[in-house]
Amino acid sequence: MQVKIWKVLIEFVLGIAIASLCGIMLHAPSEAQSLDELLSREAISPVQTNQSQPLNTNPNGFVPTLLRQSDQPSSNRGVIGADQRQPMMSRDYPWSTVGKVVGLTEKNEKYACTGTLIGDYHVLTNAHCVYDRGKLAKKMIFLPNLINGRLRRKTDYAVVKEVFAGTKNSEKNSADDWAILLLNKPLGEKYGFLKWKSLSLSVLQDYKKKLFVTGYSVDYPDPKRYADLQAGKGETAGVHIGCSVIDELDGMFVHDCDTNSGASGSALIGKIDGAYHIVGLHAAGLKSRTGKGIENYAVQISRIEAGLKKKTGN
Repeated sequence: MQVKIWKVLIEFVLGIAIASLCGIMLHAPSEAQSLDELLSREAISPVQTNQSQPLNTNPNGFVPTLLRQSDQPSSNRGVIGADQRQPMMSRDYPWSTVGKVVGLTEKNEKYACTGTLIGDYHVLTNAHCVYDRGKLAKKMIFLPNLINGRLRRKTDYAVVKEVFAGTKNSEKNSADDWAILLLNKPLGEKYGFLKWKSLSLSVLQDYKKKLFVTGYSVDYPDPKRYADLQAGKGETAGVHIGCSVIDELDGMFVHDCDTNSGASGSALIGKIDGAYHIVGLHAAGLKSRTGKGIENYAVQISRIEAGLKKKTGN
């Protein structure tokens, strides 16, 4: 009997050790840590800047040595109904670069968007995720690779220190609805980061049904449908693999990737010449020009590059 007990204990300890080494040790949900407490106590008020901090120049992004790469966001999952999203369950690169942006408005209203690491300290998201009616968010934090309300490590959240945006009025200037956030921690060193690539509509036609979008939509996942994702909607990102940029309108790309509120700031990502690149930035879903259904719009990378060049004077 004692031998059996010791055998069980040893297997249990080894199991915990292996899980910890693999980076999948489960911690209390980030909400259990209290996002309200993180925002009110630890987050500082971000400042608007007209001079972007230098971005890492590695043209193919960065994959940390200890991170694996995987084309699959999850395993043993199926597409249900017309919704083509599947839960993002992977801690591998490039999924590790995507996270949830949570902020407080001037009126102390909590909101959420999506962001992608583009450098050790930098995150790309939408301008409307940091400005509300021209007012900069009161406080903001970034939660990388959030799965079922859990971070890989409880301390791996970062506070937004500075905001460099293409516009303060995204409704009027939708083609410039982008923002770069400066974090107080180099999360990109641990989670990796992506670089963007400016591609024309004609070139993107070669990547039809080869792009993907990962976003923390408020309607996804439904815990009734996914019994193991009980943290609730918006606490695990949904991934649409195999979507496309299908058109161009008013300086923006039109795409057919499944999104919803909360997915604002999601990157359109493609594997270009063997490396993952951001090729657009989801910004809005609006009624189509015919009034039937929804069209999704994305900021073009060329607009971001032009805005950076103009604002920095380079």
